[in-house]
Amino acid sequence: MKYLKILSLPGLILFVLLFASINTQASHEIKVMALFTDKAMVTIDGKQKLLKKGKTYRGVTLISSNSEELVLEMHGEKKKYKLGSQISTSYKKPDPGKELVVWKDINNMFQLYGSINGGSVKFLIDTGASAVALSSREAKKIGLKYKHGTPMQATTASGVAAGYRVNLDKVKVGHILIYNVEAMVLEGSFPTEVLLGQTFLERVHMTRSGDKMILKKKF
Repeated sequence: MKYLKILSLPGLILFVLLFASINTQASHEIKVMALFTDKAMVTIDGKQKLLKKGKTYRGVTLISSNSEELVLEMHGEKKKYKLGSQISTSYKKPDPGKELVVWKDINNMFQLYGSINGGSVKFLIDTGASAVALSSREAKKIGLKYKHGTPMQATTASGVAAGYRVNLDKVKVGHILIYNVEAMVLEGSFPTEVLLGQTFLERVHMTRSGDKMILKKKF
């Protein structure tokens, strides 16, 4: 007869801690293959990728580059690297249960930086907006092909504006990453910030306490 070996309490605790450590740690293997102005060819975890300035792939963002060196941001840390550099990094995986705290600014607004499809943007949290909304000027900056979307009209503070309804591959603020987010792109330069509306906010837990807003991803 086979018997199941039971771990002692200290052994069980050690096993749990080791298991948690393994599952909260991850790593990247990166090689700088070629450098250009504001773009670079890199291999990330075995996959070759042409990164453009401000774009993110697997948590790696190209901040700047020229023919001699580039600056990469990896999970909140920025460093310079030369052509041919081979980089091995480890980092702690984001905790989906972790809270993101946003403080009210001097204009009594809740604003924060994030990204759309890997392109950096500044968000204004707007609970009154039915969807994530951005101007065509902002959409062009991040390379969003919004005219492939569905033509529409939207009522704004300035009147009726022409625009397009689109689906964003991913929207990220802090550690919170949401995929397939419906959005509106309005022709012109309004809104001046990207409105983080209900198509994103309804997919997170949101609470407000005075000058503090707390966002937490739903499981």
